[in-house]
Amino acid sequence: MARKKDDEVTKSTVDVAGGTAKAPRKKATAKPKSTAVTISAPDRRPVDGDRVTVEYIGTFPNGQVFDKATPEEPFVFTVGAGQVLPKFEAMVKGMTPGITNTFTVHMIEAYGPYREQMVITVPRDSFPSGDALQVGKRASVADDQGNREVMKVVEITDTTVKLDGNHPLAGQSLTFHNVKITAID
Repeated sequence: MARKKDDEVTKSTVDVAGGTAKAPRKKATAKPKSTAVTISAPDRRPVDGDRVTVEYIGTFPNGQVFDKATPEEPFVFTVGAGQVLPKFEAMVKGMTPGITNTFTVHMIEAYGPYREQMVITVPRDSFPSGDALQVGKRASVADDQGNREVMKVVEITDTTVKLDGNHPLAGQSLTFHNVKITAID
């Protein structure tokens, strides 16, 4: 859930205001081999290099759920590897296994504010004629230097395509409820 800003989103989609967004995880996480807690010292806090398994429910300020990490499908990440939002990692590093915590990551420390300058309109003919563009889907676009970026298609006309380069969770503070470390490996 709490992945870094600039990484590609690869987890399942979830409903958000105005459409769907992908849960903000850098990589799909592997399921643990068992649901048993594998912690040698119950008061041990995670340190850099530890592989941590957590459960939580992520919500927007209005209470809408944007992500869940459950016992059946927990979130697993390596502390210090840059796989999650720094604030989320700091909060988890301060926790001990089995203790439940709730905290909020302000939008500035999450995916930043929603920026209108990240919404652009390009000529429709800048896409190959065979491209099956659809509103709500993602499209790969290149700038003049050939740098590619994946952007959300928000509007299509006969002559233009409007694209949004903001992260799906930009402009949102994120609250993580019932955060619990279930394993430290």
